[in-house]
Amino acid sequence: MDRSALGPAVDGPADSPIVLAVICPAGHHSSPHASSCRVCGRDIPTQQPFQTPRPQLGVLRVSTGGLVPLDRGVLLGRSPKVNADLPPSSRPHLVRLASRDNDISRNHAEVILEGWHVLVRDLGSTNGTTVTLPGQEPVRLRPTEDFGIEPGAVLTLADEVSLTYEVSE
Repeated sequence: MDRSALGPAVDGPADSPIVLAVICPAGHHSSPHASSCRVCGRDIPTQQPFQTPRPQLGVLRVSTGGLVPLDRGVLLGRSPKVNADLPPSSRPHLVRLASRDNDISRNHAEVILEGWHVLVRDLGSTNGTTVTLPGQEPVRLRPTEDFGIEPGAVLTLADEVSLTYEVSE
């Protein structure tokens, strides 16, 4: 695809999937279905959506320290391994999480980016994954079932390590 025909300023990395977007008055890209900006919360005026590389959708703040960018998928675990046959541009971030008693599985959970959506999937871990959406009760994920999260959601792996989904400029 010719990126010069994408519309207003390209916001995402060149190898990001192409998504439809609208822009808030501050210049942030959001889903064409959004009424307010995903970054600054300002109202988005009515406009024609345009195609653009998907921007980074936020970060995961790890309770043990560190930030993981949501510019591609994320594989979380004690010793995560990804299929070596995947091309480098399709490989998720690998996040190694210390687990004193091995309560966190080797490949415990993954974060999947689909368009503008951020999804979490427990990979059949031994001690489970819990998601707490803002203002709601925690939900324990069923293995291999995708669960949509929003900014402010907290993922807890084996009641040991938590990650918070944040969106920032």
